[in-house]
Amino acid sequence: MLFKKRSKEELEYRHFSWIRTFYYMYLFLFIWNFLANLIGLVSILSRPASETEIMDSGSHLWFYFLDGSYVQFPKEFLPFRVDTATVNGQVFAASYLLLILASYKLPMLFILWKSFCILRVMRHSYSPFMPEIARHICWIGRIALFIGFFEKLIVQAGMALIMYNKFVFENPMEISWILTGLILLLVSDIYKRGCALQKEVDETL
Repeated sequence: MLFKKRSKEELEYRHFSWIRTFYYMYLFLFIWNFLANLIGLVSILSRPASETEIMDSGSHLWFYFLDGSYVQFPKEFLPFRVDTATVNGQVFAASYLLLILASYKLPMLFILWKSFCILRVMRHSYSPFMPEIARHICWIGRIALFIGFFEKLIVQAGMALIMYNKFVFENPMEISWILTGLILLLVSDIYKRGCALQKEVDETL
């Protein structure tokens, strides 16, 4: 039948399949974007400095970096005013891309790797309460906290040091990432407790 009632197990596996499909789609897009940023960084460093220009659209700063693609971000993201007429475009663009790669892109790759590990364990285990899953969730929570506390701080202070030789930052914390990290650390503790209970049940049986 077209609308046959599904069993609980079928529904759970369907949800897992959906999550895994969306995960792989996001992973592909993120790796593509990561490689594009890396290639763009090399492209900016390898061409004459005069070819990289920082432009001001009023609310955003932006620059071309690879085959007509461009990077833009709100002017308020940086804690200092950028004079696009006098700034060294090559140094500015390369520094921004490098700091973003270090403070956000690489940590996100680590989160995606840990997420892949969780999906792999869940796919092949009889119970979700596995010690490996608890450890992976804990690491994701730690990296989320790192992004929340340090991503903007690294970019803002790094850009200020490179461009103006001074240490400046403004409102660097990302509350959403910090809350996500704290929640994931709590979930990891719950999983650890669940693993202990699962072990007791298995030993009893």
